Amino acid sequence: YGASTVLPELLDSPVHRLTVQGVRNPILGKNNPHYVPNDIALNGTNLAFITGPNSGGKTAFCKTLAQIQLLAQAGAYVPAESAELSVADRIFYQTPEMNVLSDGEGRFGTELKRTKAIFLASTSRSLVILDELSEGTTSQEKLEISANILEGFHKKGNNTLLITHNHELVDVFQQQKIGLARQVEFLNDDPTHRLIPGISRI
Repeated sequence: YGASTVLPELLDSPVHRLTVQGVRNPILGKNNPHYVPNDIALNGTNLAFITGPNSGGKTAFCKTLAQIQLLAQAGAYVPAESAELSVADRIFYQTPEMNVLSDGEGRFGTELKRTKAIFLASTSRSLVILDELSEGTTSQEKLEISANILEGFHKKGNNTLLITHNHELVDVFQQQKIGLARQVEFLNDDPTHRLIPGISRI
């Protein structure tokens, strides 16, 4: 592989848990000495928000977590310094939907249906990753719908990660001391690909 790998410790937990240190993407990080590893602890947070400008590494990081979960459940070593997690009964990764004219709906309706299906199928033991939520007709509508959706996932008790540019949405939950806020770091307008605490407002 070209970097540290470890056999993850599997946890017996009624809710999904995941903690990784020095984690690297299994594909992008292979034999890549310049790949930047990251850490995250998703234990009892339920919601995690990943913010920051495009090209900062938000999606790559969240895909890494989904791939690490799959590898661990297959009994494989994972590219990390340490890793412990519980077995997820389901792993969901929702990406932005393209418009399909044949279904008679726009992107908004299609994505809401997909998010609803994920919500109904998930349990407290699931890992859910949402790469942006549905776009409403107004910014206020989007904020309200997104907040309602995330409140539902929070009550389920599973780990839900949201990649978003909507820092106002993150503020809603942080003001209630709900969730973990992480942002991708930029120095002199260039991404470092490091995940650091905080909310990006850029």
